[in-house]
Amino acid sequence: MATQAQDAFHKAMAAANCSPLWERYDLTTNRPPPSGHIWHWQTMEPLIEQAIQATNMENAERRVLTLDNPHLAGTGTEGAALNLSVNLQVLMPGEKARPHRHIMNALRFALEGDGAVTIVNGKVCPMLRGDMILTPGMTWHSHEHPGKERAIWIDALDVPIHAFLGIRVFEPGPAHNMPELPPDSAFSAVGFTPATEFDQNYSPIFRYPYDQAVKALAAMAEAADGSRRLRYTNPLTGGPAMVSLDCFLLGIEKDRETMARRSTSNTVCVVVEGEGTTTISDEKMSWRPNDVISCPHGAWISHRASSDKAVMFEITDRDILSRLGLLKDEFRS
Repeated sequence: MATQAQDAFHKAMAAANCSPLWERYDLTTNRPPPSGHIWHWQTMEPLIEQAIQATNMENAERRVLTLDNPHLAGTGTEGAALNLSVNLQVLMPGEKARPHRHIMNALRFALEGDGAVTIVNGKVCPMLRGDMILTPGMTWHSHEHPGKERAIWIDALDVPIHAFLGIRVFEPGPAHNMPELPPDSAFSAVGFTPATEFDQNYSPIFRYPYDQAVKALAAMAEAADGSRRLRYTNPLTGGPAMVSLDCFLLGIEKDRETMARRSTSNTVCVVVEGEGTTTISDEKMSWRPNDVISCPHGAWISHRASSDKAVMFEITDRDILSRLGLLKDEFRS
């Protein structure tokens, strides 16, 4: 039972807007690694259809299903993984989403569609399955769909980082003050870039086509476990295509488990091709195309393909941690 002196001490601290650290939590005990989570396409697709029936661009503007990781509930953060907000967005034929911009960095990874485009600072970027489109912070972007079939894509943003820092900014259109950008054709030859200045901290290429990505992936040297991995890069720096969202394409050989890795970084994987399983700590998750897997920091993670060809698109916060000097990777066979 608290003594009268202790009660007086607590009242005095409360009046001074401070509190005793020793009563709050134990800083000497490591927390167990977070659990992984998977959103199966067979579960999400019916919800997408219901979202289409329930909304239009007038009453929703952004027809988006946010992927909420249940293991983050009560932690004070939101998203599919720590530092990563991942969503499913739908655009129907004839629809448009008006121009806007925000300080958060974002990317789009197309799952299906026959003609939808994202327009980024005036550049028209077609969205075919597997294409990755950048919409870096404070770039104007909009979506249009002149095709005949629904268009669905993954939205990934660094919203949790900006929310933590308290610097979220949103600005509706119309677009204005757009910078002049070099055409993508100026970067079409490996090893050559324009000699003009581009002082932004993101790639001047906004669209990374999947057909080119898989060709480049096939040309990568195999790792010891048979996997191949490529990074989506900024051709001017060789670094990540966009700060805070570092992206990779992973090819997995059939019946060969990737080397288990544990990292301080978080990853969200989108299954593009094939079937298989992912092991997170001691839990196995089976996956198929369009499934989304949250792979948390601090857990041992490996993948195994059961089909002849398996490809995953990886979204990570590795660049943030690297810049802070906090990125650490461990491997075990």
